[in-house]
Amino acid sequence: MTHSHFDTQLDLIEQQFTELRSVVLAAHPQQVQAAASALQQLAVNLLQVADSKEGRAALQGRSRMQRIKSIANAIHPLREGLLRQSAYVDRALEVVMPSAQQQATYASGTPYGSALRQSGTFRVLSA
Repeated sequence: MTHSHFDTQLDLIEQQFTELRSVVLAAHPQQVQAAASALQQLAVNLLQVADSKEGRAALQGRSRMQRIKSIANAIHPLREGLLRQSAYVDRALEVVMPSAQQQATYASGTPYGSALRQSGTFRVLSA
C-alpha cells in the first residue's frame, strides 16, 4: 500500500497534536498558541485534501477513519487540560490581584430568575 498525500497530512496532524499535548503539559502559553495555530492550519489542509477526489477515496479506508477518530477522541482530554490550566491561572490572578476579578457588566449581582424591578405603569392597548 502506498503512502498517499492524505496519509502524509494525517501523519503531520498526529505529529503536531503530540507536540501540542506536550506543550500543554509543560504549561508554556506562547508555545501552546503557536502549536494550536499550526494544528489548526494542518486541519484546514487535511480538509482541502479530503475534499479532492483522492481524499474522498482515501476516506473509504477503515484504517484512515480509525486514525481520524483516535485524533478526535484525544482532543477532549486536551481541551480539559487547557480549561484546568485556565482555571488555575484565574485563581492565581485573584490571589495576586484581587481587583482583577471580573465585574458583572449589566447586572448588579442579582441572581438569575430574581424578580425584576418595574420601570413604571403599563397601559393596556386594545384594537
